[in-house]
Amino acid sequence: MPKEVFKHTQKKCSKNSKIGLLATEGTLKTKIYDQLFEKNFQLIKPTDDLQKNSVNKTIKYVKMGNVKLAEKSIRKSINYLLKMKCKKIILGCTELPIAIFAFKSFKKVKLSKIFLDPNLILATSSMTKYK
Repeated sequence: MPKEVFKHTQKKCSKNSKIGLLATEGTLKTKIYDQLFEKNFQLIKPTDDLQKNSVNKTIKYVKMGNVKLAEKSIRKSINYLLKMKCKKIILGCTELPIAIFAFKSFKKVKLSKIFLDPNLILATSSMTKYK
């Protein structure tokens, strides 16, 4: 899945673009996205505080079924990555698209174009490959 996200990003973004990564602690610890993206892009992640108090909480809230609280919780991390001038933001956890796409307050940004949903990218790639 991360390889397909990388290939997709190569097609959509110029080299050395800043790419944000919102993901679980486990995904961050594996450094799978770092290994794929480091030569071609600047991978930007939330600060440790934002990871703990925004991303991790958002994932927890979605699992609990509280999407409204999840969408509120993820705002700080998204704002941080936008402030860092990320061209795209990878949603590296299946719960994050649920929180993000319920979140409609970013009127200045076309959300559907800035976010990269790995599940959607993998599904699209699979459909194209096996037509």
